[in-house]
Amino acid sequence: MSLLLAFTITACGSDDGGSKASPVMAGIAEVRMPVPVGIGTVGYLGVTVNAEPSPFARLYPATTRVHGHPSFRAVAISRGPGEEVVFLRADMIGVFQQFRRAIVLAAEARLGRPIDNALILGGTHTHSGPGRVLDGGGVYNLIADAFFPEFYERMVDAAATAVVQAFEDLKPARIGHVMASSATGHSDRRCEDGQDHTNDALPLIAVERDDKIDALVFAYAVHSTALGIEALTLSRDVAGAIEEHVETRFDHPVLAVFFNSWGADMSPGSPDVPLETGAAQPNGYERMSKVGHAVADAIEESVPAIVWEDDPEVIAGVHRVPLNREAIGYAQGEFPFEYGGVFCGGTADTDCDPQTTEMNLDKRCIPFPPDHPVPPQTEISAGRVGSLTFVTFPGEPGTLLAEELLGDLHQRFDESEIMLFGYAQDYTGYSILPDDWIQGGYEASGGLWGPRQGQYLVDSAEAVFERVLVNENTPDPTAPAPLPPFDVEGYTPYAPAAGEEVGTIATDVSASYGPTEIVTFTVRGNDPWLGAPTATLIGENGVPILTASGQPIESNGYGFWVDLLPQPKYSEQRNAPSRTFLWTFSMPAAQTVPGLLPDLKGGTYRLRVAIPTAGESIEAFSSAFTIAAS
Repeated sequence: MSLLLAFTITACGSDDGGSKASPVMAGIAEVRMPVPVGIGTVGYLGVTVNAEPSPFARLYPATTRVHGHPSFRAVAISRGPGEEVVFLRADMIGVFQQFRRAIVLAAEARLGRPIDNALILGGTHTHSGPGRVLDGGGVYNLIADAFFPEFYERMVDAAATAVVQAFEDLKPARIGHVMASSATGHSDRRCEDGQDHTNDALPLIAVERDDKIDALVFAYAVHSTALGIEALTLSRDVAGAIEEHVETRFDHPVLAVFFNSWGADMSPGSPDVPLETGAAQPNGYERMSKVGHAVADAIEESVPAIVWEDDPEVIAGVHRVPLNREAIGYAQGEFPFEYGGVFCGGTADTDCDPQTTEMNLDKRCIPFPPDHPVPPQTEISAGRVGSLTFVTFPGEPGTLLAEELLGDLHQRFDESEIMLFGYAQDYTGYSILPDDWIQGGYEASGGLWGPRQGQYLVDSAEAVFERVLVNENTPDPTAPAPLPPFDVEGYTPYAPAAGEEVGTIATDVSASYGPTEIVTFTVRGNDPWLGAPTATLIGENGVPILTASGQPIESNGYGFWVDLLPQPKYSEQRNAPSRTFLWTFSMPAAQTVPGLLPDLKGGTYRLRVAIPTAGESIEAFSSAFTIAAS
């Protein structure tokens, strides 16, 4: 971001030429997910993909790589208890109401006050996020792999830590918003409706502290799926690339927080970004970075138009609604699955003619059994931050369905600036319009309650919106109670294998690299249960090299990918008491998509690697290497 634009942002405060003191407080936090390399991901029904086994994977193939380490990011906005909201985004395919409840209870215990109404939890919908956090059994195992109680507990603790840290970080703030848009970051992937239609809305909440923007919370419709399951990679995927490219448009550190909106039918786009000379990277990396670049362009262009509010209202409320055949209003024989059904007509051939429908599609589903049913309720939130209102949707709404919801809210409540958080508070699969659903296809097969689920959830979201913002968050006496967290009693804790020769170099860097080459460095580290090591690019003086926004270039981000090779492999010796864990860091000497990293050509560098242990981390250093000027 240019210094001129940065000056414009900080200078466009109150009319008297300076920022007014504000009673509003805001805090930010990021916590790295405790994901062990080797755990399976979610999505793509990857149970048929072959891979080396791992103690952390059950049905899904084990991961071997990290590119853009998954994390929790939180932004809290508060005017005191009862007048606050905390936006928590998770690099997960979806979030579940039981998981959210566990986070609420853990955070409340540490904060000493309720936050249930305040917490907006959303998944970025990366298919390269971890599985095994859903205790559903049966069909759920096909969707998200078998439940891993100890890992679930670690995830809950990390998410609650992000919430608590955001509240502990509260400082005086101003809040602003702008309704941006990006046409090139996504594309319509649903052929069955016969349309090529996108809604490019990109609403954004800005947090300013100490006269500079500290955080941006934004919602955009795009499947975060540039990587296939065969990549065996843990990644923030497209969502993380958008966040990192947005952050580099500033001249100071900013926390960019991506929420998905109506991404059910929105693939990542293929924006036309002028490329530079750089190293070839694994499949999908360049595409996610191009999408990040394009969406960052749209956000950068919108920043000068942010409307700042010194004294905004802060309101949020969560309400539970029933979700079952009776509540939805199915007739006798229509969608006859008492406990829910999924993959309806999943084997049907693609048919892109909108005039045709799938006969009896509502009866061609895989039913959930009585002992592993779909929960008969879900959660929806609504609220206000200043003049911007918001509503959540539990799962993946299609674009046309989301437009109906936003249109109804605008017409009924005269709200023109509304932010929709999809994939939030709970996950009910795909939701599209009833007439669209009977045309079949991938999106229709992915709902949990059939053709009328989408319309029912729209109606429910409108009712919650009214209850929170018109009726002062009046509770519904007929609403179901929150579902309890998943049961994690009785598991045997995982015992990490001892790492051999931890901190020693297995393969050092070369002395020099050209711009189209990849810097590689391999160290011996610890069991992945303790966490992936983190490499930092440093100069000859030992000081970290920084991005344009002043952040260190680390392997948690998109400047690297990190591979793990255990020796012996788990297929050779399942329960070895010790292993050599080879961690390899790969860093392109130059990126083809501009803006993510500074120009490193002509410099001399080293890699500093911090290796997690049960105590303090161990550091290892590469030899010096240069990157040629051309």
